[in-house]
Amino acid sequence: MIKGCVLTESKSGYKSSPTPIFKPIFSKYKRTVLLKEVSEGRYELIAWIAKKKEDSIILRDPSGIRKFRVIGEKSKELLKHPLETLLWIKSRIKEGTLEVLDYEIIHKPYEERRFDYMEIGEISLEEFAKYSPWILRNPKYAASTKLLFLITRYSREFLYGEDFVELLPPMISIVSDPGLRGAKKLKTKFYGVEYELTSSVIMYKQASAAVYEKVFFTARNIREEPPENIKTGRHLSEFTQLDIEWALRDIEDVIKLAEHLIYTVTKLVADNHSELIYMIGERKEPMVLKPPFPRITYDEALDLAKKLGYSVKWGKELSHEEETAIAEYFGTPVWIIGYPIISRGFYYLPNPEDPKYNLDFNLLLPEGYGEVIDGGTREYRYPQVVERLKMLGEPLEKYTWFIELVKQGGIPPSSGWGLGLERFTRFIAGHKHVAYATPYPKLPGITLSP
Repeated sequence: MIKGCVLTESKSGYKSSPTPIFKPIFSKYKRTVLLKEVSEGRYELIAWIAKKKEDSIILRDPSGIRKFRVIGEKSKELLKHPLETLLWIKSRIKEGTLEVLDYEIIHKPYEERRFDYMEIGEISLEEFAKYSPWILRNPKYAASTKLLFLITRYSREFLYGEDFVELLPPMISIVSDPGLRGAKKLKTKFYGVEYELTSSVIMYKQASAAVYEKVFFTARNIREEPPENIKTGRHLSEFTQLDIEWALRDIEDVIKLAEHLIYTVTKLVADNHSELIYMIGERKEPMVLKPPFPRITYDEALDLAKKLGYSVKWGKELSHEEETAIAEYFGTPVWIIGYPIISRGFYYLPNPEDPKYNLDFNLLLPEGYGEVIDGGTREYRYPQVVERLKMLGEPLEKYTWFIELVKQGGIPPSSGWGLGLERFTRFIAGHKHVAYATPYPKLPGITLSP
């Protein structure tokens, strides 16, 4: 028990008086070093038992894992405890040998862990999703999740440096993005009224840009993707998008912003965290993506796809295979600009020189990783917004809040994009599937995963 204070009222105002504060038993344990910092000497460790065999043990803490041969009077007793027992260990370490001078149990499982996250081997995506809380402890996937954190952090910091204002994303809305390209929206009831779980913050971005001009969301989106999309390697049903919007700017401005962000983030990772890339082990070395990236129009992309042996119908989205072939042809990220208006959502501005096409774009990554950015210049004119919604067969009454904003001048001219953070991480890490770059992945067609 330690003494604290509580505010009590007096004639002169508030003053503090002693009151006891009780601390849980586990708070008394302290470590002197993390496992990655251990060399030789005496240490107090706090770590979990990740694996054990005969006289050896693998310990895990927030810095990673370390394997030791265990000696000392208490070593045999320590090795009898089940996996995932959390220990405080007073030790002497020399040449990979841990002498147990003393130890205490901080927390002990009720039963032995059954899933071996230290040796995952070849497992299905369904098993990967099911056991993801355990798999997160594996050094490879712990490094991958740390990489996702750093990419998110560096992306945010880059946008802060460009004077963008970050807003908190809504989780539900009367209506969300209609342009989901085959995916379905999930719905819920909010005080008896049907709402949709956020599948995109596109309309919120446009509305917010009228206030701050430069805004972004780190938005969690959910969509019921077609089950077959699990095979593309890049689709999640729950994912995170860095969504920016910039008022009074065109696609040239936001494309350059995206290229600058991508270069900055990949350079920071390569310069400061290459050990994560080597720990993940899918790439021989970190990648730095240097802009400018080549640009082709949608029609040029179709012509190239045909030359590469694909049959593409005008007005349709490019398939995953076609995008892969085009990006492989360039061997670098490539922009596809100007998709037909019939292939996209209502919120893109038509090209004034050829209204069959939008002022929009996708960024494709090489090596089969596909689309990572989608964006363009937004439609902000009332008659045209209504016309595009009708063309898509959308019920106008569901979009009342947005249409009223447009009608009354609440939506400015703007451009923006969304960058898939898990997809970006997957590419930098070199993972074969986006699930491996995602903690607790929700995958197309797979249910009952945590």
